[in-house]
Amino acid sequence: MIKRPGHLAAAPTAPASSPQLEGIDLDLAGRNVVSAGGDPRVFAASFAAGVAEAPEADAVALAGIAAWRAGALAFRDDALRRLDGLSQTHPDAAAAALGLDRADLDAFLEAQRGDRFWWPGRAASRGYVCAVGGFVGLGGVWIAPPAESVSLADPGAFGIRTGEQWWRLDADVWGSRLRLLDETPEAARGGSASVVRFPDSYVAWVHVRDAA
Repeated sequence: MIKRPGHLAAAPTAPASSPQLEGIDLDLAGRNVVSAGGDPRVFAASFAAGVAEAPEADAVALAGIAAWRAGALAFRDDALRRLDGLSQTHPDAAAAALGLDRADLDAFLEAQRGDRFWWPGRAASRGYVCAVGGFVGLGGVWIAPPAESVSLADPGAFGIRTGEQWWRLDADVWGSRLRLLDETPEAARGGSASVVRFPDSYVAWVHVRDAA
């Protein structure tokens, strides 16, 4: 069983030297990614991979895509809009920034319109997407194991109870965000994705049933 928080699809792309582009402050962009809950190492590697494939591509678009790829959920909608254009003009750069094979790019973009947890390796991983939470003493966020979970009305959103506290989890294929709630959330009908809990474990999984 996976015991540490993290996204299976979001392993960093191969390290690359950071390009220096006029008008793009990569240090500032990296700090913004961190503040949005993303990994600056993944951002830098993803951005560099996209630029390496197409130095003439829109650097701002690549930065936005790389920020989403780095796990910063706030950039999701903007990145998908930018990908609609970049996948037509510079598909190799778009795929590289996402850490995907070019052959998988179209399928990924089509799937993401209705399934925010899809990625090419999900079925081979039996539907596992990510692990969240963890014991606070080991760098996680929870002081008690998750005991209850529900789907919420928003796409990719779940409520998770640990001890007497309820948390809201927002997640997609690349990233997740947990925040403490002031009250018990209202459960809604869920889709194929759900939260899986384990006895005596401080992590919970996001799992997609139809990929098992």
